[in-house]
Amino acid sequence: NPNVKQVKILQKIGQDTMVTHEVSAETPGNVVGPRDFVSVRCAKRRGSTCFLAGMSTQHPKMPEQRGVVRAENGPTCIVMKPCAEDPNKTKFTWLLNIDLKGWIPKTIINKVLSQTQVDFANHLRQRMANNVSM
Repeated sequence: NPNVKQVKILQKIGQDTMVTHEVSAETPGNVVGPRDFVSVRCAKRRGSTCFLAGMSTQHPKMPEQRGVVRAENGPTCIVMKPCAEDPNKTKFTWLLNIDLKGWIPKTIINKVLSQTQVDFANHLRQRMANNVSM
């Protein structure tokens, strides 16, 4: 995801769950400065459907940092399953729930977050196309 500058695993909790620290990249024009998140994430597969879920948490290895806005997410979920009409496609459903904190007007937040989702989807399509051609 080009909108994420860094991801660090703080703790693994079983095979499917972990606590991470993520740092977001600055938005174009620095409309929204970088944020950091501490999240608990879980990945599960049921048949051919994949579920990725997460939400903010606290962790002793990553207290809030001076000069960095600690944003909160969650609950957030991505569901990926084969497209019924075309087995070469995947239905991708993303519930994004983020509070960026700070003094940013809601209209800007909504625009930035929706653009973040579009950017991620485009990046994922490009990445998948590159992997298929290999």
